[in-house]
Amino acid sequence: MEIDQWREAAYRKAFETTLKYIQNLRRTDKKFTIHSLEAMLHTEYDRQGLAWDGRGEVVEIAIEANIAAMQQELYNWRKEA
Repeated sequence: MEIDQWREAAYRKAFETTLKYIQNLRRTDKKFTIHSLEAMLHTEYDRQGLAWDGRGEVVEIAIEANIAAMQQELYNWRKEA
């Protein structure tokens, strides 16, 4: 595996997992609203900014992927409305 391939694989896995999780919540949880997703996204933004003590690259990649998946699903949800 080349140096950057593991990063791409980690990002893709986290992105797809988060996207599936959100889509499942939308399908199965009547209490899950667009505001719920917005709150989740803001929590990830906060988490991203709390790296003052340092954290590993894997966690940073996962947070970035989570944010991207949430932003994508939020965008799609708003287009549906």
